[in-house]
Amino acid sequence: MSRADTYTLGYRWTIEGPIDTVFRYVSDARTFHEWFGVFKKVVPDDPAGEVRVGSHTRCAVRALLPYALDWDITVARYEPPTLVETTVEVTLGGRFGMHGFVRYRFEPDGSRVVVVNEQELTGDRPLPRLLHPIAQAVFAFNHDWAMSRAAAPLQAAVRRAASAA
Repeated sequence: MSRADTYTLGYRWTIEGPIDTVFRYVSDARTFHEWFGVFKKVVPDDPAGEVRVGSHTRCAVRALLPYALDWDITVARYEPPTLVETTVEVTLGGRFGMHGFVRYRFEPDGSRVVVVNEQELTGDRPLPRLLHPIAQAVFAFNHDWAMSRAAAPLQAAVRRAASAA
């Protein structure tokens, strides 16, 4: 009998600016080089088209811990400006495969936008049960580290876009 080896991650940003602008930056991986420093390489199938359900991007990510993450991302739900959800295939260090979803919800709060990140990733091959809590803690630490460092550059990108408009 197989069992799921599922990891749940989440984060919350509060960004000052128009919800449409915040949504555009977070929902379009092609903007990540402007503000999301852990994304070292972003290769969209369509470099110029509109983001839509079915849009696909491959990314190389490097955060704090000593492993690279290869992401294969496909937009599954696209509801501007309140929700984007992707299905993902992730490989850690070229060895440990995972699949699942990444969802961002956008909630207006006066002149700010609360961006809620939710992720659920399941290992393609379960780790031993005793290792799961350790892996969950390591993945959560790395995720929180990366997400916390993206907030200020995202805010700066949104401010630049708003002042240019």
